[in-house]
This record gives sequence, structure tokens and C-alpha cells, in this order.
Amino acid sequence: MIRVGQVAGGYGLDGAVKVVPLTDFADRFDAGATFLIDGAERQVEWSRPGHPGLVVKLLGVHNRTMADLFRGRYIEVPAGAARPLAEGRYYHHQVVGLAVLTSSGRSLGTIAEILERPANDVWVSREGVVEHLIPATKDAVVEVDVPGGRVVVADWLVQVEDA
Repeated sequence: MIRVGQVAGGYGLDGAVKVVPLTDFADRFDAGATFLIDGAERQVEWSRPGHPGLVVKLLGVHNRTMADLFRGRYIEVPAGAARPLAEGRYYHHQVVGLAVLTSSGRSLGTIAEILERPANDVWVSREGVVEHLIPATKDAVVEVDVPGGRVVVADWLVQVEDA
């Protein structure tokens, strides 16, 4: 499954929900679109821009009490519905499990999870009990080689200066 959004809570009294999109494809929330929430298929009745994100009305959700039950839930689509991303963009499932190396060749373990943060994602690399937090930015991540199964990060991420 691929996460394309997260419900932030109910909106209004008629059963709409506030959605934080986690996709580059806004049409995933157009009227008539379908996706899964907690494994149950849901269809979009209507949607509109909100602040921040979107306001989405789901078919069969008729009041705020019902809408609030979806708070914090992820909106997902099957992996087969994945669309190609722009150059330099990756789905989380493509990155988790990749080996991490510095530019100089030092191993930093493998990417175990991805933390979604407002400014940028943070990739968590684990090497035994040691964790390395890697900001998913152009200056920190030098190369992502999905077919090769590795990520190369800048050396400055692990350099320690003596004070």
C-alpha cells in the first residue's frame, strides 16, 4: 500500500474531513476517486482546497462524529496504482531497506524507517544499535540507487569536530 494522505480530523457538520496530502498527484482526491482507509474502500463525493491541505467529503460519511473517527488515519492506494514520480523523488517503500554509505565509503547500516517532517523527510539508518538521522535533502543525499540497493550520503553527516 502507498500512503497518499492523512486525515487531520473532521471539517464542518456534514461529514467532510481535513486531509494532509502525501502525494504529488492532487487528482487522487477528485470527485469519484477511490482509496482505502483502514482497509475499507472509500469514494470521494467532492473535494476542495483547504488551509492547509484539502477538505474532502467521503460518500457515506454524513456527520462530524463519523468524520472524526478517521482522525489520524492514513489514506492509501494499492502499490499497483503507483504512478511514476519525477526525477529525484521516491516512494518510501523504495527507500526503506537500502544500504547507506558515505561518499568516502563508510557504511552507515540500512534505512529502517522514514520520519515525515514539515520541512523534509528524515531517513533513519540503523547500524546495530546506532541510529543515523539523514535529512532527505539535496545537500545531504548525494545519490539514491534503487536498483543497486544503496544510498550515498555526504561525509559531513558523520564528521565530528573537536571543540
